[in-house]
Amino acid sequence: MSPTITVIGSTGLIGLQFLRSISEGEYGGVTAITRREIPCLSDKPYIHQAIHDFSDLESMRADLKTDVLVCTLGTTIKTAGSQERFFEIDHNIPLALAKMARKEGCQTFILVSSMGANAKSKIFYSRVKGQLEAALQEVGFQQLHILRPSMLLGDRQENRPGEFIGKLFMQPLSFLIPWEYKPIQASTVAAKMRELISSEGSGTSVWSGRKLFYKN
Repeated sequence: MSPTITVIGSTGLIGLQFLRSISEGEYGGVTAITRREIPCLSDKPYIHQAIHDFSDLESMRADLKTDVLVCTLGTTIKTAGSQERFFEIDHNIPLALAKMARKEGCQTFILVSSMGANAKSKIFYSRVKGQLEAALQEVGFQQLHILRPSMLLGDRQENRPGEFIGKLFMQPLSFLIPWEYKPIQASTVAAKMRELISSEGSGTSVWSGRKLFYKN
């Protein structure tokens, strides 16, 4: 039987790419948890759009009854407005939803984290990402897949000037950059996620560098 999938972070670059790549009948059911309706998914009625404002996480419980929970939720400190709010969005909310989904029977969690994630990092952004990864390993999923992409390529809905400038310099020189730091298309990350959903096994797996670009 095909697994059911729930996605949080549905309007982000990777989340949206992943949802748009799904064909009818591919999974047992697909739910996109989102703060607002996603117009570009209007031609995919088989994807249920569950609208939540994230102020009441408990209201999401019914939508978290799923086999696989995919988390592509994330922001920037600038967009969040403060380190405290960034920690809430990038750590507390994903962790709370993961725990809720696990209690509802979810067996597989797929997290899009970030290159350099490390719970002991001196860099705040990387430290928060690492702390979330560590906390998720204690939740008890049968499979936990952590993806650590470098700079993401693709058309974002939000404007990130620093990322745009980085792409201008890094893309032409990509062949010279070590695998861990190579810019990667959101579609490539989404394809890896779909590969992992159909994989077997148990425990925690971390995917970065070359392992994100090619099939396992």
